[in-house]
Amino acid sequence: MACNPSGGASFGPCMPRNDDTAQRLLWKIASLLAIGLGCPGVAAVTGAGTYTGNFAIYHALTDTVITSVTYSGCGNSSFVPGSTVLAGDRIYGNFESLVIASGTGELYRGI
Repeated sequence: MACNPSGGASFGPCMPRNDDTAQRLLWKIASLLAIGLGCPGVAAVTGAGTYTGNFAIYHALTDTVITSVTYSGCGNSSFVPGSTVLAGDRIYGNFESLVIASGTGELYRGI
């Protein structure tokens, strides 16, 4: 894989070479694994508030009431306002914004 020439990072935004662009399977697996392990970073959700950024996963540590979710590149979503995410559950997607009424958790940054 041809990596970012800036160097320094052991894992960073790598794009497949031309001979691997047809499948990109290994790149997809590595990207999903990196997100799941929290390599791009994790933001702590300590209570009610609006959390913005490029996030891929919300992991609820306690029961969490979510007021709204804004997805990247998606005008409308099927998210029901006031939904409760039980402790230990996760929500997956490309989030731009997450508004939480109560609860704590972790927001895993996307790549």
